[in-house]
Amino acid sequence: MDTFIDDSKSVDELRRAKINRTDEQGAVGVPVFLTAEELERQGIDPEKTDEVLVRVEDGFLLLDHVDPEE
Repeated sequence: MDTFIDDSKSVDELRRAKINRTDEQGAVGVPVFLTAEELERQGIDPEKTDEVLVRVEDGFLLLDHVDPEE
């Protein structure tokens, strides 16, 4: 990854998450939990939203609204 990330900004909270593994597949992924406040800071209203789109793009985890028409 050749993107510069400014790590001098303050971080609200650091958390750890264990990598999920199975005997058959090995490492399968890691769970991510965001609080209602963290969703709001991402522009997502947790009271009115039932689903969000989650994608990884250029090494960044991105959240977006789900279009109810789709």
